[in-house]
Amino acid sequence: MLAAGRTDLGSLIQKYLVPRLLQFELSEERQQIFPSSETEIPSAQAEVMFSFLLQLDKPVGDLDQANLLQLYNFLVADEPNPYRQSPLEPLTSTHAPLDPWMVPRAIERFFEWVQSPSFAEMHAVEQMTVAQIRLYEIYPFAKYSGITVSAFSYYFLVADGYLVPLYETRELPEFHQALKQAFAFSTEDLVRFNVRACERAYEYVLKHLRGPCL
Repeated sequence: MLAAGRTDLGSLIQKYLVPRLLQFELSEERQQIFPSSETEIPSAQAEVMFSFLLQLDKPVGDLDQANLLQLYNFLVADEPNPYRQSPLEPLTSTHAPLDPWMVPRAIERFFEWVQSPSFAEMHAVEQMTVAQIRLYEIYPFAKYSGITVSAFSYYFLVADGYLVPLYETRELPEFHQALKQAFAFSTEDLVRFNVRACERAYEYVLKHLRGPCL
């Protein structure tokens, strides 16, 4: 475990992990799984979004939908009706997309849950995982929902003093399968997948902090 304060933690994430995470989030393979109405996610805006996330410094129990919309607005500025207004094709065979009119209330209920004592009792990795599941299930935005959901979910780790996960693009099919299982109320595979990615992040950062072996 790295012994680092919040500022140091953010610096380590920004320097060592954000470039790799952006590569994963912006990969063509990932965009095929989590489609956007745009052909390309703006990488510069995505980088600013991650920087904002690392500086948020807000207790998990105080998070609300304004914070989710703040992240989204880095990718799509001045959207008058940010939540999606049209039906969505299922992400997996076990995904039942919400009708557009249901999305705002579903987001409200999600944050009521995040602010609840039962959510606070979960480990940060579990919080991140269940946030991924529910927000992917809702899929709140017509554009860039995937990367916005991912970035927001990472904050549960950062808020509790952990590094963000480090995923590999080659693992996308496994992630998609784990999410499929999670939509069917079996979260074990996705938790395990996220734990492995978190362990990889620590190994990667520690390797770079130690420098080359002599």
